[in-house]
Amino acid sequence: MTITRRGFLIASGAAVGLLRASGAPAQQPPAPVPGKEKLIVRSPRPANLEARLGDLTAYHTPEDVFFVRNNYDAAPIDPAQWSVKIEGEVDNPLVLRLDDLKKLPMVVQDVTLECAGNGRSFHKPRASGIQWEHGAVGNGAWKGVRLADVLSPARPRSAGRHVAFDGYDKPPTPQAPDFIRSVPMWKALEPHTILALEMNGKPLAHLHGGPARAIVPGFVGSASVKWLERIVVLVDEFDGFYMKSNYTAPRADNEKQVYSLQSLEVKSVIVGPSEGARLAAGRTAVWGWAWSGEGELTGIDVSTDGGQSWTEGTFTGSWSRYSWRKWEYEWDARPGTHTVMARASDSLGRIQPTSRAFNRLGYRWNVIHAVKVDVA
Repeated sequence: MTITRRGFLIASGAAVGLLRASGAPAQQPPAPVPGKEKLIVRSPRPANLEARLGDLTAYHTPEDVFFVRNNYDAAPIDPAQWSVKIEGEVDNPLVLRLDDLKKLPMVVQDVTLECAGNGRSFHKPRASGIQWEHGAVGNGAWKGVRLADVLSPARPRSAGRHVAFDGYDKPPTPQAPDFIRSVPMWKALEPHTILALEMNGKPLAHLHGGPARAIVPGFVGSASVKWLERIVVLVDEFDGFYMKSNYTAPRADNEKQVYSLQSLEVKSVIVGPSEGARLAAGRTAVWGWAWSGEGELTGIDVSTDGGQSWTEGTFTGSWSRYSWRKWEYEWDARPGTHTVMARASDSLGRIQPTSRAFNRLGYRWNVIHAVKVDVA
């Protein structure tokens, strides 16, 4: 059975008319979250909010454009009533309140957080999960106490080789698994791993895990559990859904086996110029951000001819061990349509790839970012 374009338009118009006549409500986009109006609402509840690349212009990402990733909801927590338990393979279990943490030495760490699924929407075929594009990433100045200083008075036993974080967020049904993630003890004791109480000079907002959250730099964002309720020292990696099923990827040498994600991939994005930009011929600044998880950035290359040739860019400005770095490239733009690309490399020998094998949950997307621009 065939239908002409005119017939399709008539039929679809009639269908819309019938829906309106029947009083069926038109589907509306989700309402913006107060204080986060600039973000794209990927899921209203639990709140999952994505930044637009054009808003990621500052080294420290402002709170109003810092992405939000939640698996479950958590009720607002009164800081005066908050506490965290330290338990498991320890000789001296503890319950600590905010005042107890504030007696410990405070540190400030610049750390980039990125959702493990950032870029998922670019996988083909479609991967399962929230369809993030490029903006589930941000760089913050996190102030808090070292996790090592929190664990020390609890006296972890030598058998404890992993540390699990459990937050106050609760599953929506009794059948749903609790959101618990663990990290190896070596990472928990690293000086950069902290319990954060502030973000960008302000008390940690509820949407970002306040009053206290873990910050595990270099690891996927899910390791930095929000609204901390328990910290548990374990003999083995936590054996739960969010370690064994979600936040996993197939092993390179055996696709039937999966591993729990840890380090972020080496990655870069182009912030300027933006996709579809119309530029005047002449000197043009190409720039963006790059980060690398457990590796350290060693280079950034830029192509303005769709990857046929590459030229070294320059890292500029301030940065810290686990923060993103700004990169720049001066381009003598000539008239025509151009595909601008950027690829980062790191000390682990990793370099951004031109493609990424599909995985069902759409993780590890760090394919070279490209934008098409017109120069007149």
